[in-house]
Amino acid sequence: MLIEGLNHRPLKDLADQAIKLRFNCVRLTYATHMFTRYANRTIEENFDLLDLKQAKAGLAQYNPFVLNKTIAEAYEAVVDILGASGLMVIADNHISQPRWCCSLDDGNGFFGNNNFDPQEWLQGLSLVAQRFRNKSTVVGMSLRNEIRGFMENANDWNKYITQGVTTIHNINSEVLVIVSGLNYDNDLRCLKEKPLNVGTLDNKLVFEVHLYSFSGDSESKFVKQPLNNICANIMNGFIDHAGFVMQGSNPFPLFVSEFGYDQREVNDAENRFMSCFTAHLALRDLDWALWAWQGSYYFREGQAEPGESFGVLDSNWTQVKNPNFAKKFQLLQTMLQDPNSNASFSYVIYHPQSSQCIQVSNDNKEIFLTDCSSTPTRWSHINDNTPIKMSSTGLCLKASGEGLEASLSTDCLSQQSVWSAISNSKLHLATISQGGKSLCLQIDSSNPSKVVTNSCICTDGDPNCLQDTRSQWFELVGTNTL
Repeated sequence: MLIEGLNHRPLKDLADQAIKLRFNCVRLTYATHMFTRYANRTIEENFDLLDLKQAKAGLAQYNPFVLNKTIAEAYEAVVDILGASGLMVIADNHISQPRWCCSLDDGNGFFGNNNFDPQEWLQGLSLVAQRFRNKSTVVGMSLRNEIRGFMENANDWNKYITQGVTTIHNINSEVLVIVSGLNYDNDLRCLKEKPLNVGTLDNKLVFEVHLYSFSGDSESKFVKQPLNNICANIMNGFIDHAGFVMQGSNPFPLFVSEFGYDQREVNDAENRFMSCFTAHLALRDLDWALWAWQGSYYFREGQAEPGESFGVLDSNWTQVKNPNFAKKFQLLQTMLQDPNSNASFSYVIYHPQSSQCIQVSNDNKEIFLTDCSSTPTRWSHINDNTPIKMSSTGLCLKASGEGLEASLSTDCLSQQSVWSAISNSKLHLATISQGGKSLCLQIDSSNPSKVVTNSCICTDGDPNCLQDTRSQWFELVGTNTL
């Protein structure tokens, strides 16, 4: 019932590190019962009840101010320090009971479950909305994390979500009200048949979605099925289940409030998923929250100080677990499409596996991959079967031949200068060689900063082609800010 890690480092240090890593917001979870049942229990009493002597000693060393505060006061104090450090906060109603989330049978999944009383839930939302009504640090309130279970149904979801939305907005009309769907927050399709009857909430209504490698079924699909096919299936499903809210005559913002992977990058299925999904995040310039920041937990499922493999920080809370973290997320942390800008749109060519962008040398003789923060080269591309041109020079991207480096040319009419996004994933940029063979952009196997063209891998939908195609995945990402 306290933000993790305060037994390892001062909260201000953790907040400063988050900002240094270019985060601007914290999705700060809370349990309903923290405010409806245990609001007056102190943090010290709570740690004593769980016999967490070592963790309590850490709190006394690094953040002694929290020990004598009540659970509700401590949550508010954390918000204040995060805000003073320059971070925004989304108050996320994660669960009813203060416990690990989420299983189908934990009694916290759907309205009317043993531990999910709708009226107590509304009371909790009301208490949190009132507490932070005058605190601009809290920019959003999420109604409920990962609604799920055998009782879930669209009618009750619509009924209670409408009540929750109205409860928050009536108390604080300035805060964003963030709504999750069904099936572990993977599915908002119930809105297609019966939209929420709450209007736009003065443009404060936002929908949220989660996606992981294991969403829906086993993550082994990313290694046991053709990667282009499974990536296409996953992303088409994502659009059908959630992305549609951004489309049509009455669009709403969509917030990817959870995704993530093992930050040690030892899980091939999760790594493949991340390449697939980050390409889509960049393409759509979606806002997101990463699970998770914490390197460990005070207490989880009966164990003290278990580690979190998905955590940005290591279990000692001293180092970033993934040495490539900053590079991995740099493009995703950049506003790529500014609706208030009059600047013209162009493209950057993003390689999601390496999280790098294509750059051209000053003399226009070399094409290479580099950090996307290094002002990547901007390109124009009308549609498939047209050239990809440098915006600044008009020179065209051209294939020199199989296994050879891609080049720039004034010859924009040859078939080697005409490019299309192919394969089911649409992540292969392909052209035709002089001999009539399809060639795809690819990072060179011996020099990962070099961009070459090679025979396209698994682009024909062959169900038996299980090669890792990510070296050939490139996304044309539209931007008017870079």
